[in-house]
Parts: sequence; structure tokens; C-alpha cells
Amino acid sequence: MARMAPEAAEMVDELRRVVEAGGKRIRPAFCYWGYRAAGGDDGEPIVRAAAALELFHTFALIHDDVMDESETRRGQASTYARFAGARAGEPGALRFGRSVAVLVGDLAAVLADEAFIGSGFPPERLLPALRRYAVMREEVAAGQFLDIRAPAPTASADRVASLKTGAYTVEGPLHIGALLAGALPELLDALSRFARPLGLAFQLRDDLFDQGEAGLAGSFGAKVNQLIDEARSALADLAIPEEAAEALGSLAGALTLPAG
Repeated sequence: MARMAPEAAEMVDELRRVVEAGGKRIRPAFCYWGYRAAGGDDGEPIVRAAAALELFHTFALIHDDVMDESETRRGQASTYARFAGARAGEPGALRFGRSVAVLVGDLAAVLADEAFIGSGFPPERLLPALRRYAVMREEVAAGQFLDIRAPAPTASADRVASLKTGAYTVEGPLHIGALLAGALPELLDALSRFARPLGLAFQLRDDLFDQGEAGLAGSFGAKVNQLIDEARSALADLAIPEEAAEALGSLAGALTLPAG
């Protein structure tokens, strides 16, 4: 980027700032343990592939902030707000901030693709995983579109949660990692039985935290834990290495809400 236009290095600096601002790194974790669950050996290729998912997530967050007009992200100014603020009082400041955010998000998506394709896996492993990666991105786009259109019934809202967050938080990364290890369809199906309730629990939990203590204490809090129990039950039936099972169980357990 800097070789093409030195001034554009500011985009790279902004992307680095957003990535380093924090986050749970859940998607890379599920990708990694999906890979290990399918018998993959530890090494740099899976680390690079998992990092690509974090870059894709960063792309989604930056663009989401533009669409939601959110001025903060992870306790800091969002990309669009930061660049708009740099030109505060000038004509077109908001448009400038939004435009830069779109470009920084696009850069994150490009770098995610580069990291994934260049991860070092052989073509026979990379191509099936790349197809699943593409499906995951399509699901996110569809979910985001449904989210910003006219208010939808509860059933449609559940579909939005499944596409926008659930599918690309747990199931997609798990499948991608498993495919990079050469997983067969039977294992992918079994991982889905674990991933789907957990993905819904993750989305519901985030929604409840947005509502504060009242939301956490209600019946929806119990629903989160019920979904996590369902995921753990499915995990117990998985014939995968013990280390992977323990790690996936810990990831699920981290979402559990206090009883009450």
C-alpha cells in the first residue's frame, strides 16, 4: 500500500489501530480448534488462516459502524467518526469520514483474502475451505442487508441473528478450520450440531448485555444457558481429540451467564 501511494499508509495505520484495540478473537479460536478437532497439526498455516478471519471480522465491524452511525468501537472512536472528526467544521466532513471507513474496511477484506490464500495450505485443503469462507461472507452480507431494511417479524429477526452473527461467529470458522484439516462431511455435520445453538447463544448474549442487568436477569438469560447446554451435549458426542473437545467446551462455557 505504501509503495503504491505513501499517503495511503494512513489507511494501514488505522486498520492496525482497530485490530489492536481489542476484541474477543473468538472467530480465530473456533477456526483453530475446528482444525485441531479434524486432526490438523499445529503450525503457521492455521495461524495465518485464523488471522484472516479476524481481519474479515474487522472489515465487517468498520462497515457496520458506518451503517449504524456508531461513533465508538471497543471504547475508542470508530473509524468513520475519527476521520470525520479530523475535519470537523469543514464541508463534507461526515462524508469524508464515511468514505475513509469504507476504504479501510475494504482494505481489511483484501488483506484477509491475501492472508487466507497465502496461508500455506495445499490446494486440495485450501480450495474447499475457501469455498466455505465465501459462503460465510455471503451469509454476513445477507444478514446485514436484512438487518438494515424495514423492521421484521420475530422469525425474520432470528434469521438475521443466524446469518449476521451466529453463522460467522461459530459455525463458519469451525467448518473452515476443519476443512483445512481435510474434514469429511460427517464431521462438519457434527460440528454444526455444536455450533448452531452456541452461535445463537452468542448473539442473544450480546443483545442481553446491550439491555443491561434487566435483560440478563430475565428469561432470555436462561435461554442463553439452555442453548449452551445444548451445544455442550452435542460436543460430548463428538469423536474428536480430547484437547480440542476441552478447548471448545471452554469457549462455550465462557458464554454462560450467572444464574438468577
